[in-house]
Amino acid sequence: MLHFLTLAFGSLLPLSVVAADLKNWEGPHIDVAPGNRAIDWWYTQVVSQTAAPNGIPPSIEIVLKHGNTFQFSNLNTPLYSVEINGFDQDGAAFAQTMVFNTSLVLPTPSGATTIGTWGNNEITFIATEDRKKFTINFNTADATGKVVINTESSARTGCGGLDVTDSPFFSDLVSDKRKLTAAEVILFQKTGWRITIPGGPSTVDLVLGGKAVQFSGAGYKDSNWGPNAMNDFVESWYVLIAQVGPWSFVTFSGSPSTGTNSINSGHLSYNGVFVTSQCNIIGERTTDISVITPSGEVVDSGVVAPTTFDLTFILPNAKNVSFHAENIAVNPTVSIYHRWTAKFSGGAVGKEQYESYGITEWMNPANISHWPYIQ
Repeated sequence: MLHFLTLAFGSLLPLSVVAADLKNWEGPHIDVAPGNRAIDWWYTQVVSQTAAPNGIPPSIEIVLKHGNTFQFSNLNTPLYSVEINGFDQDGAAFAQTMVFNTSLVLPTPSGATTIGTWGNNEITFIATEDRKKFTINFNTADATGKVVINTESSARTGCGGLDVTDSPFFSDLVSDKRKLTAAEVILFQKTGWRITIPGGPSTVDLVLGGKAVQFSGAGYKDSNWGPNAMNDFVESWYVLIAQVGPWSFVTFSGSPSTGTNSINSGHLSYNGVFVTSQCNIIGERTTDISVITPSGEVVDSGVVAPTTFDLTFILPNAKNVSFHAENIAVNPTVSIYHRWTAKFSGGAVGKEQYESYGITEWMNPANISHWPYIQ
């Protein structure tokens, strides 16, 4: 979900511009240019359900980007980049950031697929119209091969919509005309989220820096976009994504840089069938929510980060499905963004419990010194 490392300091200019098209699920979702602060990215991950000998589960995070998640200058450059981070089948960390002069995201004339390219077809994605498969192909000096993300469930918007005509924004949460800060306007009314693949069996078959990286696991894919860099409107943001036994979920909680309206969104399925798919303003209802509670302390990249997370989905019928996550290894790690592989355990309260691996994240655009509770 919202992911994030390239900083805008460079001066490369774009060679390709395609108008935004929200009628196409994969976009492009917003017009991104060096002179604005817009961001548009396509995020995928695969996490193995078996740990490497050192206890770290193989995983990969790929972010195909237009624009920069964090911007600390007046230019939104380099405009086109692809980030790869994770751990290979030996549990060894890897990280690459590749910058390109050009990128295009376009549906094919038949509309059966959307194809995205970075560089001279050095990195491409192919997204099927039925939102059942997302393939990334690599053909660069440092990365070759492909990653295939498949789904066992249905695509969703951030508030549970099913179709491309459903709003990808969170504006219905503030439709009561409440007074909003500038940061809250961006967060609720202008930041889009589409979950193409909530979870499913996926494969990684790459060569990175001369080393084969091959594993299978639980895949995930979404898209995020907006007119502003995250440091313009977000203080802190937590994300948890995992497949634990028959349960698959993605959930986040975020606080605006100014204002009191913090947001939560949670999507939980059982054997591919959603039992909840929703968004809410934290504190305004007691059911059909997900509650993320960080705990523990470790100094990492100059800030105090959490070591564990507890997650409870309180379903519309008030029954609970809960999970506990123990962070294992972090990559990437900078003061404004941490992403961990984690061991998850849990399930429906009072029912069978399961164990597996997934990811936890803390995005810290405000660069605060200690993780917060978002409430």
